[in-house]
Amino acid sequence: MNSGLILYIMSMFGLCYKSFAASSCHRLKRPLFAARLGSRNISSESSSPSSRRAYLAVGSNLGDRFQNIVQGLDQLCNNTCDINVTRTSALIETAPMYVTDQPAFLNGVVEIETTLEPPNLLRRIKQVEKDLGRASNGIRNGPRPLDLDILFYDVDASNTTSLVLDEPDLEIPHPRVLEREFVLAPLMDIGAGNLVHPLTNSTVSELLSRLLQQSPSDAPVRVLPLARGRVLHLNETIVMGILNVTPDSFSDGGNYDGRVDLAVREALNMVKDGAGIIDVGGESTRPGAKEVAIDEELERTIPVIEKIREFNADIPISIDTRHAIVAEAALKSGADIVNDVSGGTFDPEMLPTVSKFRATMVLMHMRGTPENMQTMTEYEKQGVVHEVASELRERSKEAEKAGIHRWQQVLDPGIGFAKDLNANLILLKHYGKLQSMLGHIPFLLGTSRKGFIGKVTGETVAKDRDYGTLASCIAAMSLAKNPVSGVSILRVHNVKGIKQGVLVFDAIYGANSEVKAK
Repeated sequence: MNSGLILYIMSMFGLCYKSFAASSCHRLKRPLFAARLGSRNISSESSSPSSRRAYLAVGSNLGDRFQNIVQGLDQLCNNTCDINVTRTSALIETAPMYVTDQPAFLNGVVEIETTLEPPNLLRRIKQVEKDLGRASNGIRNGPRPLDLDILFYDVDASNTTSLVLDEPDLEIPHPRVLEREFVLAPLMDIGAGNLVHPLTNSTVSELLSRLLQQSPSDAPVRVLPLARGRVLHLNETIVMGILNVTPDSFSDGGNYDGRVDLAVREALNMVKDGAGIIDVGGESTRPGAKEVAIDEELERTIPVIEKIREFNADIPISIDTRHAIVAEAALKSGADIVNDVSGGTFDPEMLPTVSKFRATMVLMHMRGTPENMQTMTEYEKQGVVHEVASELRERSKEAEKAGIHRWQQVLDPGIGFAKDLNANLILLKHYGKLQSMLGHIPFLLGTSRKGFIGKVTGETVAKDRDYGTLASCIAAMSLAKNPVSGVSILRVHNVKGIKQGVLVFDAIYGANSEVKAK
C-alpha cells in the first residue's frame, strides 16, 4: 500500500499524520474533512499544524457551576499549546431546555485557538466532561456538571467562512445552534454577531433576532460568578454599600474610630437596607490623598472582613485596594471581589493575584495616583468619552491576558478621578455610548457624595449630597443603552435611600402593560 493511500485512509478517520514525511503530505490534496456550500476546508498541504479559531459553548447546572466551567477549561487547555482560550462571553443563567425538571444552567461561549483537528478536539472535550463527572449513560439533555460543545470551527478573521462537517459523531456547526438563545446571545456578547452560519448564510445577529421573533421567551439573566457557587444577578441594579474603615475618607472617614464591631454593625445594617455588596476600604483615595502603608491597610480591613463573614456567610464582599498583598489577604479572609481604583496599574502583582483566585475584579479608570490625579484632567486628543473608553478597553484586555476573563470583569469610568467637573458631567451624559464602546461589560458607577455634586448644587458638606447622588445615578441609568443592565452596580454611602430610588426606577422601566387609548 503506497504512502498516499495510507494518508488518505488516515485522514478519513481524522488521525494524526504529522509523523509522515512532508513530501507525502504535500502530495495529498484532498481536504481532511468533506465540506460544502463554499465553507472552509481543512487543508493538509502543510506538514505542521496551524492554529484555527473556534467557538465552544460551555454550560453547567450541577454543583458549583462556575468552578465546573473553570476546571473544565483548565483541563481542556491542560498546560499545552494546542488549545488556548482567547476570549469569553459573559455568563448567563438560563432555564433548562428539552428536559425542564432540572436546575438552571450557567451558560457561556469561549473563543479558542487550537491546532487540534475537530475529531481530536471532540475527544479531548469528551474526556474532560467525563473527568468532571458527566455520565456517558445519563439522561440526554439532563443535568450535568459540565457541557462543552463545538459550535463553529476554523472561523476566518472576517467571520464569513467556517468549516462544515457532517460525520456520524460530530456535526459542525452544532446542529442546534439555531434554536438556542443561550448560545446565540453569548456569541453576540463575545463579538461574533457578524459570524455567518455556513449552512443558512445568516449572521448570528440575524439568527438571534429571528429566534426571538418566533419564540419569545424570558431574557437570560447575566451573572457575575462568586466563590462557593454564588452568583450576582444583573437583571436588576445592585447597590454596593461603602464601608470605609479609614480615618480620612472625604465623607465617612473616622466613623468607626478603629472599632471592628461598629464597622461590622454598619455593614449588617446596609445589608438590611438592601445592599447587594459591601465594599470595604482601608485607604482613602480622595484627591490629594497619600498612599497608606500596606500593614496599616491590612490592619484596618482584614478583621472587618473576617467578622462580617462570621455574621453573614453569603453577602458578597469587595475589597477596595490598590495593593495585591491586601487583595490576597482579603480574598483569603472571605472577600469575593477586588475593586481597584487603578485598574491594576498601581501594583504589577494585582492582576496575577486576582487571576490566581479566580475572583471578579472592578477595573476603574484613573490617571496617575490620588495624590496627583487632578493634574491629569485634560482629554484633548479625542475627548473624555473616547479616551476613557480606550484606556478602559486596554485595562480589560490586560486583565484578560492575565486570566481575568470578561465574565469576571466590571468596568468603572472613575467619576471624580482625573476628571474635572465638565468631564464628569459628559461621562454621565454619554453613559450609554461609553457602555456600547466597551462591549457591554457590566458597569459600576461611583458618584456618591463626590465633589462635582457639591460644585453643581453648592452643597459643601459631603454627607448632605445624597439627593444629588440619587439624581446622578438615575440620570446615568436612564441614559444607558439598556437602563436596567447598563449600570449594573451603584457604589453609594446611603444604601437605603439609593436602593429605594433604583427599585422605583427598575419597576418603571420593567412595566410591561400599556395604557390603551379609549
